Amino acid sequence: MRVTCEHSIETKEGTRCLEREREALLKFKDEIIDLHGQLSSWGNQKDNKECCKWRGVLCDNLTNHIIELDLNGLYAGLTGNISVRLLDIQNLKHLDLSFNCFNYSRIPQFIGSLRKLEYLDLSQSCFSGEIPHHLGNLSELQYLYLNPYPDMLTSTNLDWLSRLHSLRYLSLSFVNLTMANNWIPAINKLIQLKELDLSYCHLPTVLLPSPSTFNASNSLDILRLYGNELSSFWIFPWLYKFGSGLSFIELGFNKLQGPIPDAIGNLSSLSYLSFYKNQLEGEIPISLGNLSSLSFLDLSSNQFTGIVPRLALSSSLTFLYLYDNMFNGTVTQIIGSLSKIRYLRLGSNHFEDIITESHFFDLSKLELLDLSSNPGISFNFSSGWNPPFQMTDVLLAGCKFGPHFPTWLRTQTTLYSLDISNAGILDTFPDWLWELSPNLRYLNLSHNNFHGVLPDFSSKFSINSPTIDLSSNYFSGSLPIFPPNAWLLDLSSNKFSGPITNICNESNCTWRYLDLSNNLLSGQLPDCFEKLPYLRFLRLAHNNFSGKIPSINHISSLHLQNNSFTGEIPTSLRNCTSLAFIDLSRNKLTGKIPTWVGDTFTELVFLSLRSNEFFGSIPSNLCHLALLQVLDFSSNKISGAIPKCINNFTAMIHEVDSDSYVTYVYSRVQIFESANVMWKKNEIEYTNTLRLVKLIDLSSNNLVGNIPAEITSLGGLVGLNLSRNNLSGILPAKIGSLRSLNFIDLSRNHFSGGIPANVSQLDQLGVLDLSYNNLSGKIPQSIHLRTFDASAFEENPDLCGLPLKACPGDEIAQDPKSNGNANGMKNPEEEDRLISDGFYISMAVGFVFGFWGVCGTLVFNNSWRIAVFKLWNSSMDWLYVKIAISKIRLKEAFHKFVKSWSRVILAKLYNV
Repeated sequence: MRVTCEHSIETKEGTRCLEREREALLKFKDEIIDLHGQLSSWGNQKDNKECCKWRGVLCDNLTNHIIELDLNGLYAGLTGNISVRLLDIQNLKHLDLSFNCFNYSRIPQFIGSLRKLEYLDLSQSCFSGEIPHHLGNLSELQYLYLNPYPDMLTSTNLDWLSRLHSLRYLSLSFVNLTMANNWIPAINKLIQLKELDLSYCHLPTVLLPSPSTFNASNSLDILRLYGNELSSFWIFPWLYKFGSGLSFIELGFNKLQGPIPDAIGNLSSLSYLSFYKNQLEGEIPISLGNLSSLSFLDLSSNQFTGIVPRLALSSSLTFLYLYDNMFNGTVTQIIGSLSKIRYLRLGSNHFEDIITESHFFDLSKLELLDLSSNPGISFNFSSGWNPPFQMTDVLLAGCKFGPHFPTWLRTQTTLYSLDISNAGILDTFPDWLWELSPNLRYLNLSHNNFHGVLPDFSSKFSINSPTIDLSSNYFSGSLPIFPPNAWLLDLSSNKFSGPITNICNESNCTWRYLDLSNNLLSGQLPDCFEKLPYLRFLRLAHNNFSGKIPSINHISSLHLQNNSFTGEIPTSLRNCTSLAFIDLSRNKLTGKIPTWVGDTFTELVFLSLRSNEFFGSIPSNLCHLALLQVLDFSSNKISGAIPKCINNFTAMIHEVDSDSYVTYVYSRVQIFESANVMWKKNEIEYTNTLRLVKLIDLSSNNLVGNIPAEITSLGGLVGLNLSRNNLSGILPAKIGSLRSLNFIDLSRNHFSGGIPANVSQLDQLGVLDLSYNNLSGKIPQSIHLRTFDASAFEENPDLCGLPLKACPGDEIAQDPKSNGNANGMKNPEEEDRLISDGFYISMAVGFVFGFWGVCGTLVFNNSWRIAVFKLWNSSMDWLYVKIAISKIRLKEAFHKFVKSWSRVILAKLYNV
């Protein structure tokens, strides 16, 4: 029996610790950097020579050998080197060095010589490189945990692993196994294995294993393969080979496809099953009903369809996650037998149902209910209903409650999250809502029809960092006093009016996100933002604020557009070194664009100063903004030339991956930015797709000079608007390299010369405007350019070609002698005079003599007849071949034509 060293009994000699092993520990300490004093009890002084009492050390009660070193650094990490003198502790059975940081060094090979090790944990300890194969020598090892920081450790061959015949628990999550093609055979040889964790290991795609490699042990109990790219064509047969012993399967974040096989129901011991975020489809197999022990089922974020059968839901279920699929049918058929359910998530499906209190009669243990984003669900509860449960999370966004606020929520006094946004509620706020739950941390009542005046709720949220979203309602009056401990406050799109001086009433506020946009607020902004040291996202757009912009510090996202601010850009913004988003458009700001903008805001992605009164030139320092994706200086008084260093906007060089979740620098807090962008001469609001917009708009200014050739390196640019300036010179010769362009407007300038022929390569182009310039020559001809009408090229006097006037030499010459009238046609009356009775008689006589002159000869002359028919057959064969070849060529030409016009139509319809 193993006991802790603090309770060990000393021998008659007084000191149990063996000298050789104590010296090994002291040598280990000498090579370790112990910043937090974790090894402060280790020493060689007379009063602390007893190493069996040192922190993290355990000795055997009988032999006095050190058998355990538990130096877990979760709260006080070690660094430095691991001494080879650990080999002097040959009886060591347990070694835990997890959550330290050993300088990203290799795992010491000598650890593989500690032959009596049964437990080894090196997780999260800053090791890197290839896992030493010497670990395969630890024949008595039962527990192995090597979870590194992502991709820091690798193993290209897992043969060493297959030699650990005593291994029962193995966790290699985040080890890069991309090249380990033999991982399945290696795992199959671990016949004692009970728990396997290979999450986020980049497991390679393997061929369907042969039956001989499927000698998997029946001992496996827990399997975690989360976050790989596994496909179902072999994974399911492999699972079945473990037999009915499996109780825990985690296969979330993979690429499993197709339906779940019925054989999944044979894994009768399953209590936990997760296929979260795969590509599975079809209906839930009825065989899941055989899993009587199943308590956790997660099939969310797949493509499942059909109804959810009652038989597929075990009565033992406590966690059921089916959200983000395409299920239909009613909810009542699901919850009928779930008497033990605690967490029920059915949101983002196609369920339709009218839910009454009778459906919740047996759900007394329900804690979380998610039916959000099912527009076909409505609630019909009596006003006096007292639910049998106490929930922590109510997520019913998009369901229909209205028109009154659901009074049954008053009984839920343990709420943590409440989301009843877009629920069709037309009501005032009940007074009891603010006293509902002391633990309420997330409140979303947006997109309803609430009205009235909000009370002071500065003390209504006792828990730290609550999120409060009351946007898109009809609240009026002055702003309420906010709780100082809030994390997010969104009161946008209401009818609030008056000044916002009350935001200065509180000190030490923890607000991080404040959105008061789209209201009727007015007056000057108070100069008290220094009281908001944690504020990063500030949205005050679309109000009636005036005066100068006050000092603002530490902001990452600033929306002040469509107000009446005056003066210059405040120099205090220089303190906002993490600014990623600036929109000051549609104000009355003036002055020159500060040069420090380009030097300070190295993380800037969006910069809009549109529709102000800025003057002066564009500072070349702006070219330091490598991450910039939207630059809009339109409708100002800016002069000078476009900087040639514009090609330093490296974020505009590459196309955006539309499937990527990356949403600029501020994705760190998982908030998508939104903004109004002038696109194709219309102001459009972009929300989740704003990350796809790469735009330069310098229109309606006084810019001079030519378009720098460097702009053609911005291959990811989607929109370019330089219209209404005084630009001149020729168009860049390589403009066709801007292959992502969907919108280009160069109208109302003084450009001259011809249109480069490679403009026809811009096959994504949906809007083109080159009008009102001095362009000359012939418009390049391509199927795509023919989709634009004459307005795209008009008012260029020397420009010709379709869709404008024909160019000289393009006209088809006509014979004047053929013109009988204005159209070159004879008078119908004159034609009628040529056709008389004699004409028809002559035609009939000619036909008779001509027909019998040929056919009569063939009838009476056998040799001529044979020769003629041979010639006829040869001619028909030749004609048949010609027609077949022409048919194939016409088919190919037709496919090319359809493909070209498809691109044209898509380009016309394309709208980012």
